[in-house]
Amino acid sequence: MKRLMLLSAFALAGCYTEDAVQPQGVGTFDVQVKGLYVANTTPRAALTVVNECATRYGSQAQVPAEVRGTADCRYIIPRSAVDIDLDITAIDVKGQPLESFNGPVSFRVVPGNLTGAYTYRWANLTNGKGTGTVRASQLYGELHVWVEDEPPEVDYAEGEVAAGDLPQEPATRSYATGLSKSLLFEEPTLSTVQTPQNGDQLTAYNGTYMRIGRAPESGAVLRQNCPEVGDPNNGQPVTLLVTGLDPGGFFVTDLTACRVKEGTIQGANTQTAEPSGYFPGRFNSLYIYNYSFPEGLDPGDLLWTVAGSVQEFTATTQLTFPSWTVRERVRLLPQSEWNKYLNLAPPVEINGRLCGYSASLYITDPLCGYSYGNYKMEGLESSLVKIRRVRFPEVIHSCDANGNGTVPFFCPDTRAGTWGSCGGTDNPADPDLPERQCNINCTLGMGPFAGKICSEKNTYDTFGQFVVEMNPSGAPEAGLDGSVPGRIERVTAQVDGNPDTTTWASTKELTPGRKVHIWCDKAALLRFGGGILPDTQNTPLAARTLLTQTLSDTQFVMWASAQDESTGAVTCQVGTNANTRINLVTKDAVPDLVVNCREDDPDANRAQQCRFLHAATFDIVGHLRQVSAARPRWMVLPRDQDDLCCYPGPDMQCPKPIKPCANP
Repeated sequence: MKRLMLLSAFALAGCYTEDAVQPQGVGTFDVQVKGLYVANTTPRAALTVVNECATRYGSQAQVPAEVRGTADCRYIIPRSAVDIDLDITAIDVKGQPLESFNGPVSFRVVPGNLTGAYTYRWANLTNGKGTGTVRASQLYGELHVWVEDEPPEVDYAEGEVAAGDLPQEPATRSYATGLSKSLLFEEPTLSTVQTPQNGDQLTAYNGTYMRIGRAPESGAVLRQNCPEVGDPNNGQPVTLLVTGLDPGGFFVTDLTACRVKEGTIQGANTQTAEPSGYFPGRFNSLYIYNYSFPEGLDPGDLLWTVAGSVQEFTATTQLTFPSWTVRERVRLLPQSEWNKYLNLAPPVEINGRLCGYSASLYITDPLCGYSYGNYKMEGLESSLVKIRRVRFPEVIHSCDANGNGTVPFFCPDTRAGTWGSCGGTDNPADPDLPERQCNINCTLGMGPFAGKICSEKNTYDTFGQFVVEMNPSGAPEAGLDGSVPGRIERVTAQVDGNPDTTTWASTKELTPGRKVHIWCDKAALLRFGGGILPDTQNTPLAARTLLTQTLSDTQFVMWASAQDESTGAVTCQVGTNANTRINLVTKDAVPDLVVNCREDDPDANRAQQCRFLHAATFDIVGHLRQVSAARPRWMVLPRDQDDLCCYPGPDMQCPKPIKPCANP
């Protein structure tokens, strides 16, 4: 015991204390947001808040600065870059202003991405204080602006740092960080991702991870914030519907998405306005790429959320590496209710107006939706659509002359009115020239394929894609496409009551060599020729009967008169066939449908089925997708056999296994 006490005394005699070294320098930054503005506006335009908040205060201008960006007054999700003005103060490790801090600090936004010149990515502090402006895009949800004592974010071009105004780097960096208070924007919806924001059809959120929707355990139901006053969907809960599955994923549509007025999206090229004044689609559908069949989901299911990385694949926007939460599984309900939500998402019919028709024929008419400014089609991407009265290809022809498994695609030269290579002039020595010209002729029905519906075989074999010809312009009463009235000429032949004379009326100049589709309300006599009434045999046409006529090279006017003047004036409608094509893929939906067939097949049954296929027209429902390099670049993907029906040719049947359409 004495020995232990002695050892303890020695230990105590050897103890001493020393003050710990206190950390020095910057610990954080105080970041004050002074305002948010739409980038590149003069005078600067303040970023708007949701309509509900603006209405509460009387107008956007009357919304107090202190409530902007709060939970009750969120900023809209902007379609362009935003400038965020900052006041910045360096704070030391004890929480006091640090006047000795001098040098550059960099900016970051979460969520979102910096954009624009480097001067919007950093600022200099002098005596611990400074100001700066952050330029950012892809903003949504709960946002913070970060100020960091580290090098600014840089862009790269061809592996090198893109030139710009970067700061002189100090000898050392502390990597201290400070962030602003929360700035609340709208939560993202499917239309946030799909609506073009950069003047092209590509999503502005490419590469961004997003969660869309909200599960009940995460807070209040997510509701629509519609930009237009009076939108019936404003305030409605976001409702995510699974509209179809495929081997690699599924399609989802937001049933309550806001309507979008034509003329409100930068870069849209509207040739013929919609009668409603709104886009036919609401940019409210998305493909979810799961890398495999989405087990446990069925068409008609509702989801609370879907999340993943936003990507562009062949110009179709999709979410990859996804996750989702199920709200309601319809297959747990009685079978009579399996389609109760799908019935709320009826397919939109693709017609000439949506394809991009103006009032007159144009070089790109054969490729439905060819223009990248065609946001009518973009607004329907991944949505359910319908193509009506389409015809399948009569010829599937290989243009792969060298056998390398690829065929070059092509583009129009709209100034010259010709087709050729994309981005340059055709070189006669180009080895791809023959294959390209073959592809042009086949796809557009030109040259040796004039008057034929042809699809390129290599594309069909590799991707299952083939072209179908769409319903031509003409009298709606005859089942033709009347969506662009400027494409339909009405001719009325009056009667003068004189039995010794016949009154004729003529169309304006038509296009020689084209098919025209004629429908008259009463029995008519027709003649085809030049600018004066031709002395040719009359072509009789019964009342309310469709006639298809191919004009010769010398025929560019149609003349009409009444067969029987006692019935009164006769009115004929004349539409010119633009031979518009769109792509179709049926290999997964209807694998038993034989598209590449021959009417002279030695097997009599196969030959007969082929004749049925070529003589019929089809109504088809499916999801709309874009493949930018394809010609045409839009395609329809039916889900199963029930998405196709047939109108048989005269005295024929539908090809197996397609059923007749219920409503001719």
